[in-house]
Amino acid sequence: MTSIGIEAFRRRVVERVAYGTITIMCVLVVYDGWSQLRLVGVLGVIVGPIVAMFVSHVFSSSLAQQIDLGRTLNGAEMIATIRSESRFLLLAVPPAVLAAVMTVAGVSLTMTIRTILCVGVGTLGFWGGLAGRRAGFTGWRLVLAVLTGLVVGLLVLAIEVFLQPGKAVTDGVP
Repeated sequence: MTSIGIEAFRRRVVERVAYGTITIMCVLVVYDGWSQLRLVGVLGVIVGPIVAMFVSHVFSSSLAQQIDLGRTLNGAEMIATIRSESRFLLLAVPPAVLAAVMTVAGVSLTMTIRTILCVGVGTLGFWGGLAGRRAGFTGWRLVLAVLTGLVVGLLVLAIEVFLQPGKAVTDGVP
């Protein structure tokens, strides 16, 4: 893989992690059935959207390739697409592991979800900082890149809470 190919791969990883993190955060805030769930259900709420995004990426990438090639993909091309997009499934691992560990430790579901959301905000700050560092930022520009990620995470939470007025307080959902 050339250095241009490696940089494109790294760019895609950062893009997918940020996108997936925001999506999971939205699902966790908007989901309205936490009081009836056990750990398996929580894991389903976390993993389900990631699997759906994986399938949608495989499908849309396949369509784009068909347009580029002017034909249907052969088996090897389809497998290459699936393999390329399968990394996206790894986005479900950190929140699922955190939910499992906290549940086994006896932490309440409300606190577990809040923790996952806080980790999500922190993750966006981390990836903002990593992207800033790769872009050559130092000093205040690097700090601003981290803060931008954190602000995006907080903005996502604020929008989701705003779209469900009263739910965050009355249902105990973060």
